[in-house]
Amino acid sequence: MSESPKLGLPYLEMSQAQKEITHNEALARLDALVQARALERRDVPPEEPEEGDLYIVGETPEDEWTDHEGELAAWYGGWVFLAPQPGWSLLEADSGRQLTYDGSAWQALPPVQIPSLGNGWINYGGGYAGVRYFRDERGRVTIKGMMQAGSDGVVFTLLEGFRPAETLVFCCWSGGGPYRVDVRANGEVEVQSSNTVFSSLAGISFTAAA
Repeated sequence: MSESPKLGLPYLEMSQAQKEITHNEALARLDALVQARALERRDVPPEEPEEGDLYIVGETPEDEWTDHEGELAAWYGGWVFLAPQPGWSLLEADSGRQLTYDGSAWQALPPVQIPSLGNGWINYGGGYAGVRYFRDERGRVTIKGMMQAGSDGVVFTLLEGFRPAETLVFCCWSGGGPYRVDVRANGEVEVQSSNTVFSSLAGISFTAAA
């Protein structure tokens, strides 16, 4: 049976029998993932789960959760397992933390990301804010900070979950006047016609890819 690429929702097939089963399975997955709230992270399934309960499967799962490490387990009359994709996020109810799946584990990412700079660039210093980026609760990513001493090319790469759906071009300011900054869907942040005295990234903001 074919599924949707992002959420794994099962598609109805031509002349399929008992289509309501497939349809209800898709609804259960949507109910679990939209405004997702996981009760906690654990290795052993609870004895008496309630309808709609969602859990993060731990590192050493047992019983019915065996072989589902890191996945989401939702109870809808039986366990429904959801394999996360990079960038998925949810609220962990017992800790109150917003977690994001980074491609290998559920992480409570710090509100501000400090990237390692390449191509000879260093933070400007002298009391000026260095290069940083963050994502707000609406999925809006902001890049800011000032750097110096580097050359044109890729300066750093944004983490998954902080990237645009397609390449975006921004005009920023440097010691030599305006210059170009490309932010690509693969996370690369590239500068062109930059200035070694200083180059600012102020003014870069976009909506992260879903």
